Amino acid sequence: MDIIPFFTEARNVLDAHHDRRERVIKLSRDITAQSKKMVFALHRAAQRGGKNYNEAKLKQKEIMELFQKLSIEVVGPNYYRYSRSFAGGFEEFIEGVAFLYYLEHNTLIKKSEIDQLFQDDNGNQWLYVRDEDFILGIADFTGELMRHAIHIITTGNYDQSLEICRFLRQINIDCDIVAGSTLPQLNKKMGALRSSIAKVERACYAFQIRGSEYPKEMYQQIIRDVQSRYDQDERGEE
Repeated sequence: MDIIPFFTEARNVLDAHHDRRERVIKLSRDITAQSKKMVFALHRAAQRGGKNYNEAKLKQKEIMELFQKLSIEVVGPNYYRYSRSFAGGFEEFIEGVAFLYYLEHNTLIKKSEIDQLFQDDNGNQWLYVRDEDFILGIADFTGELMRHAIHIITTGNYDQSLEICRFLRQINIDCDIVAGSTLPQLNKKMGALRSSIAKVERACYAFQIRGSEYPKEMYQQIIRDVQSRYDQDERGEE
């Protein structure tokens, strides 16, 4: 028996697998990078005031084009075969979309609304969104919401910041339900989620209880400095 054709075919299959995996990883990295730019654009727009999120929505459109390319590579069983290779991109995208949705509607985006982004005009799902990717993306979104809340406090809007704090607490309760044996990956993010809640709580407390001890302009600068040091420490860890 000639075994050369067998090994030749095996080599071709493995080469095709590795090539496809590299393309999936590259697309996921591009999606992650564009999603981060989308989040930065949302923060800039929110800090300017108003509801002009056109720059972020343009980034979202570019990201959807990348997902279209990804969907070609993960048809059928390949979706689950390469899911770990593109899960990070999904989580970053959901983080950005959830932040945009909150800024526009002041509430949490639903999984069904994420699914609609990946449906054609006839309602056919051209790319599936796993429940775990949605939940992990929402957990990441809380970090951006914390930064948004800190900025709002520096403007003196205590009530809105307290509302965000309550919103974060509710997400924490919901995440606790599915963490552990149901979704172990979420445990790694729970520490950051609780840290975000604590930062907003301390800022709200300081502004409401101790704010009267300082001139308003001085206290807002103190909050800005604290947030700036936090951002620098986080970038250093990355």
